[in-house]
Amino acid sequence: MRLTSWDIAAEAVEEALRGGAVPSLERLGRLGQVGSLPLVVEAARSGEDPSRALDAHAREREGLGFASDEVLAEALALGRVLERRGDPGARTALDGAVVALVTRITAELAERARRDPLTGLLNHRAFHAAVAEEAARARRYRGKLALVLFDLDNFKALNDTEGHQEGDRVLRAVAAALTRTLRVNDRAGRLGGDEFGALLLQADTKAVHALLDRLERALPRGVATSAGAAFLSEVAGPVEQLFDLADRRLYEDKLARAA
Repeated sequence: MRLTSWDIAAEAVEEALRGGAVPSLERLGRLGQVGSLPLVVEAARSGEDPSRALDAHAREREGLGFASDEVLAEALALGRVLERRGDPGARTALDGAVVALVTRITAELAERARRDPLTGLLNHRAFHAAVAEEAARARRYRGKLALVLFDLDNFKALNDTEGHQEGDRVLRAVAAALTRTLRVNDRAGRLGGDEFGALLLQADTKAVHALLDRLERALPRGVATSAGAAFLSEVAGPVEQLFDLADRRLYEDKLARAA
């Protein structure tokens, strides 16, 4: 008797549970444990490419809070069941889908590692790497480049009086405003705390002033920033000099605003 797709999926889920590879399954009911895995089985057994069905199932699991290794463990368990039940063709088809899934997950994890979890902007390391890469390219082809550093005025007072939840909301709003004001090829990053950076390609003083004007209009009411800009043409050494110069000018702007 040929097992149904649901039976195959249920057997794979049970195997994954017994092996302790997918502990998140324990909080789901029996129907929820199987999810859309039967559709993956149907695609693999019918000779279709099951990649789309497996990816949809994986995203469904991820939406329930499953870790990447749990999603993959479940797919691998399904492959073993298909092999054991005498369907090597379906197993081979599933293996190809698993490779595609691993590729997608790996790319997403790599991108996530470059992002600040609160704002979605580039994190400090990724932003610094982007500046270094673009500075090297600009020097090679005699291009222009500007680095602008920002931080929020009176942010500590906001955190102290309104709490960190409100502070986080403001940081997300500032990041969104900065993203909206950048040109297509420019980059933005959160460097830590309330400090942000913008990397402007082929930019001169006029482009920097235009960015600052757009950002001022885009910021939430009551939120203001201090800023310092430095141009690649002003430094001859490593990009740390560019950051140092922009940081000094940021400090000068903050002092001027406080005066």
